[in-house]
Amino acid sequence: MISVGNLVVGGTGKTACVEWLATKLLRRGARVSILSRGYGGRRPSPYTLQQVDGRLLVNGSPADDGQAIADEPRWLAQRLQGVPVLVGRRREQTGRHACQAFHATALILDDGLQYRRLHRDCDIILVNADMPLGGWPLFPRGPMREGLSALRRADIVMVTKADGALDTVAALQERLRTYNPQAVMACAVHEPVALRDELTGQPIGLDQLATARVHLLSSIGDPEGFERTVQQVGATVLSHRRFPDHARYRAADVRDFASRLPVSEASIVVTTEKDALRLEAFTSSLSRAGVRLWVLRVRMKLISGEPEIDDRLAAVLGR
Repeated sequence: MISVGNLVVGGTGKTACVEWLATKLLRRGARVSILSRGYGGRRPSPYTLQQVDGRLLVNGSPADDGQAIADEPRWLAQRLQGVPVLVGRRREQTGRHACQAFHATALILDDGLQYRRLHRDCDIILVNADMPLGGWPLFPRGPMREGLSALRRADIVMVTKADGALDTVAALQERLRTYNPQAVMACAVHEPVALRDELTGQPIGLDQLATARVHLLSSIGDPEGFERTVQQVGATVLSHRRFPDHARYRAADVRDFASRLPVSEASIVVTTEKDALRLEAFTSSLSRAGVRLWVLRVRMKLISGEPEIDDRLAAVLGR
């Protein structure tokens, strides 16, 4: 059991880390299942998602309403072909089912730091390099889920979105190390790897984004990080409409957004893969309004600490 979690509410790149971790475990020969709370979904849990032969299955049958499924588990299932993503509040129950039904040898507890009912063999805690730590009240009065003392439970502390000033990242790591000198320290960035036209499904070269003037639309935990990634590719960001994290877009929201875009020429709107799932029902209406919806794919890439993490995972897997 490997837990991936964070100290704050959203914005650390947790879902991308789960994808990265699952891919690494699969390459080591593990039979991986992911246990997710499934925040924001309308479909009653528990249920299991799997992407098989290009189709999303729910409890073994084709999904009849993708919009009712929580976006993060759906994204993970679609990115990780064949990997079961089990959604439910009681992770001890879904974990038992993963072992019995799918013979899992490695369970990833998604957003599991605060879920203390399960033993874990490795705790990974993510810290966003752009989010100052300390001095914030606990949720719901503030963004902190736990105090910094929770870092003592970590086996691996990973500073994510660490593409800013290196001296700032180094100083943050030193501060984190004071809470847990024994933990593996790592740094990761989110790098853009692909772009597609959501209406046609056709790939678009990142070089086209590098010279484009674009508008952004997002409902994620770290909209500033998304905007910075688009700018680092080279695009000029003209506007950014930000909705709350996990927001479910309504037709009125999409109409209002489209009405504020320039009408003199086709507008390019860039969004995230998670947002693209929530915008599925509105892709055609956006196109009729003269909007070209581009979806940016990013992945997590470690820039330090990977050999030490590999050693820790090998010890957990016993190989």
